Amino acid sequence: MRIVTTVLLILMIFASSIVKSEEPVDVLEKALNEVRFSRADLGYQPKGYWNRFPLDIPHRLTSFDDLFAEPLKLIDYATVMANTVELYLDPSYADSVDDGLYKLVYNLGIDKKPGGFRSYSANLIPAPEGDNPIKQAIEQLYALDGKQISFHTFGAESSLSELDKAIEDIALLPDSVQTIVAKLLVNLADAIRWRNVAFRNCDRDDMEKAFAIRDLASTQSDGMIYYPELDDLAGTIDWPSLHYSALKVVATAETAEKQLRPFSKRIPDELSIEIPTPFGRIVLLSPVYKRDRQRPVLIPEVRAKRSGYYHMDATNTLLILDFGRNTIYNGTPGATSSLFNPVSVCIDLGGDDYYGYKCESYPPTTGVGLLGVGLVLDSEGDDHYNGSTFAQGAGLFGVGVLLDRSGDDKYKASLSAQGCGYFGIGLCFDGTGDDKYYIHGNGQGLGGVGGGVGVCASFSGKDKYTAEPFSEVFDRGDYHSKNTINGNEAQGVGFGRRGDGSDGHSWAGGLGAIIDIHGNDHYYSGNWSLGTAYWFSTGIAVDRNGDDIYESCYFTQGSGAHFCNGILLDESGDDRHVLFETAGAALGFGWDYTNAFLINIGGDDLYSAKMISMGLAQIRSNAFLIDIGGDDTYKLGRGTPGLGEATYRKGFGKPGKLTPYYSYAKSFGGFIDIGGKDRYERFDEKSTVTDSIFVNNTIWLQPLRSDSTFGHNNYGVGIDIEEGDIPELSKWK
Repeated sequence: MRIVTTVLLILMIFASSIVKSEEPVDVLEKALNEVRFSRADLGYQPKGYWNRFPLDIPHRLTSFDDLFAEPLKLIDYATVMANTVELYLDPSYADSVDDGLYKLVYNLGIDKKPGGFRSYSANLIPAPEGDNPIKQAIEQLYALDGKQISFHTFGAESSLSELDKAIEDIALLPDSVQTIVAKLLVNLADAIRWRNVAFRNCDRDDMEKAFAIRDLASTQSDGMIYYPELDDLAGTIDWPSLHYSALKVVATAETAEKQLRPFSKRIPDELSIEIPTPFGRIVLLSPVYKRDRQRPVLIPEVRAKRSGYYHMDATNTLLILDFGRNTIYNGTPGATSSLFNPVSVCIDLGGDDYYGYKCESYPPTTGVGLLGVGLVLDSEGDDHYNGSTFAQGAGLFGVGVLLDRSGDDKYKASLSAQGCGYFGIGLCFDGTGDDKYYIHGNGQGLGGVGGGVGVCASFSGKDKYTAEPFSEVFDRGDYHSKNTINGNEAQGVGFGRRGDGSDGHSWAGGLGAIIDIHGNDHYYSGNWSLGTAYWFSTGIAVDRNGDDIYESCYFTQGSGAHFCNGILLDESGDDRHVLFETAGAALGFGWDYTNAFLINIGGDDLYSAKMISMGLAQIRSNAFLIDIGGDDTYKLGRGTPGLGEATYRKGFGKPGKLTPYYSYAKSFGGFIDIGGKDRYERFDEKSTVTDSIFVNNTIWLQPLRSDSTFGHNNYGVGIDIEEGDIPELSKWK
């Protein structure tokens, strides 16, 4: 027996040694070790003695400094955001639970801003008890504004006649519906109260000025116009109260949506109830109406009606509850239209709807929180969303949310839309369906000035995201591309206000993210897009499944400039990362203290750029292109840096007389391909040739060890290896 035991122990030791010897190579560690770097050498922690470094930039998000110092944590940060979308935007989650939107807004928006929330509950208030709970809820809204709905004069009681008629119509609703709507209204009243608490210390004149600003998309990146009222408001807002208000709005609307959907067929035909309140109108619409009896509400700006649709002016509405009509909403559905309309909610339970129709321009509309909270919650239907500036999930010192659960939808806007936040939060969510998004700029996931948070996210469908690339269509021409290509600031981008070249008022950007879980998707844009950042901000793009196409131009696809973090993470599929026109500064490119990553896992992928791309670090950046698995093709223009390189610059080795901080920092350009039979090609206008330096199963250094510029804490390493692992990625499998 003792012999058997001894043999078993020997076999176990031998087996464990085999397992240990077969542990995959940590390829990132291997690349760093080539130049005696470690993970701790990546990232930046600026010091007060860094002369001329832009220190103390205000409005930075709580995540920025730590991600700037530990850039590999961008992988975790982006992954957790995608996990949130995959879990809570999944239609099967909403089938059983009524807090998916609440969790999305908390985890992707409010948790990213400073605050003390842990998302336990919005503490919703029950419906008033009594025979007419909606009337009691309306009384609470009037009382909140110091007003009343009934009066005594000449010894008799009187009330507002318009309100009396609406209350009579409410009796036509099923009792259960009345209770649900009453609960919704009392909680919206509570949300308004908390929103007002949030702005209690703010100057009213500053609020009016801020509310009227529409040019932030065009005036802030290079510090053209300084708005002091924005700085003043940021310092006086009670952020926890504002965010508590937003959580209440989202929670009560989502609960009401789920509870009301089964009652849609029990709402009397042709019922349209309109109730005035001090904070905007309440409008209730039945799913069925007869066109020849229903007189449409027309707006002067509307030049044409659409047959079979109910037209309504949604301006100054506290609540729109549409049980399923095909509706054209013009005006400001689900958007704060003034400081007297601080909360606006639109719940649409069905129908193929138009949010804006054939107008030359639109006011802020559809899930916009300007110094307040705006929400559109559309349950189903093939919908069209149209807007100009501030639309489809946008926030300025507020929270704006759009959720479309299902249908093949079309989103179109000009600026500051489709998930865009300035000092606030803008979220655009789409559940299922093949959708099309179009914008000129500043959206589709933009974290703008003032630590704004903007997220555009889709659960499933074959989606097309377009940020107009050509300035001849809409002029946002970027000098990096001779002004023929637009600087979009779209599709998962963070962008701050660089005031060091103008008035000295620099503002950090925020967090911008575009996240798509399922489907073969197409991303099309110009410059400053797709997991890119600028000036103390973070840009994230994550596509989890599908064969995707990324077409863009410059400063794009996991890149950034001037003190920022950018990452594009594609987790599966045969993907195409193709650059056009100037075609560079991309695919893992960093300029001036930037942490930049393009990471692609699985699939046979194509990468194509004319210049300065693919794991290239310039001016003390950390830049990586990492591809794991698949037979991949890399095409890079002849005579240009890239493919795992760190460009040397004067001042790295010997301190500059006035700006020594370039000599304090470290930079690393990394290119890693694990697995597959890969092709490396160089091209110009005349021909394409297979590269003789970058080949399979090879390690290379740029600069070379023999080069006079080698060293100075500035290294470029490329590695193509058959097998290996990167623990920061594999731990999430």
